[in-house]
Amino acid sequence: MKRKLILIFAILVLWQMASGMIQKEVILPYPGDVLQQMVAHLFQQSFYIAVISTIIRVMIGFFLALSIGVFLGILSGLFSDFRQYIQPLMTFFQTIPQIGYILILLVWFSSHIALLIIIFLMLVPTFYFNTLQGMLHIDSDLQDIIQLYHHSFLYNLRYAYLPLIQGYILSAIQTTLPLGLKVGVMTEIFVSTQYGIGKQLYLARVQIDMTSIFAWVLWMVLMAFLMIKLSDILIQFIQKKNHSL
Repeated sequence: MKRKLILIFAILVLWQMASGMIQKEVILPYPGDVLQQMVAHLFQQSFYIAVISTIIRVMIGFFLALSIGVFLGILSGLFSDFRQYIQPLMTFFQTIPQIGYILILLVWFSSHIALLIIIFLMLVPTFYFNTLQGMLHIDSDLQDIIQLYHHSFLYNLRYAYLPLIQGYILSAIQTTLPLGLKVGVMTEIFVSTQYGIGKQLYLARVQIDMTSIFAWVLWMVLMAFLMIKLSDILIQFIQKKNHSL
């Protein structure tokens, strides 16, 4: 903690010095002005509307990617023939840059639907490949025991496969939560949504308001940090619950 505070202090000092040397707010505003703008955001209704709108979109795309990616990953781990068809498709999704999705999907769908699909397509490969790795690393003896009892697929999914691969899924959650926020905001900028953090960044850029841009970027950093902390708490809760069982 002490080292983090020293690092933050050093960055602020260097930032202050650089701003003093440049003395142009349109290039690099002073950290004090950015902090003042962040405080001002807290008293603006538009700030909360933008944050909530972005988080809702990110969470919808995130949970869609989580559910579908994990399900397809489990099926690919169980059936090699199915994996031969799905894995190249996921690899293909993983290689397409975000701007490619934006340009294509905006032609096919409305901006809001396109935004959700983009977030989903950017996140689902991570869930898929993490889940697949977990399935492939299940011990063959355990696989034989699972098949021996002839339970239904849903029973095995809930009581066998998900508990065995939960570490891989939780690792994917830690990776994709902050990634989903960055993807969502970037997409909002391009699709020009009515509400959202991306919209606020777009307006600040048009107005050449670097102070607001820096303020929103720092808000995003704080939100990503909070998401990571919440995911850590969630992981600890799930692990404690499993140990108690």
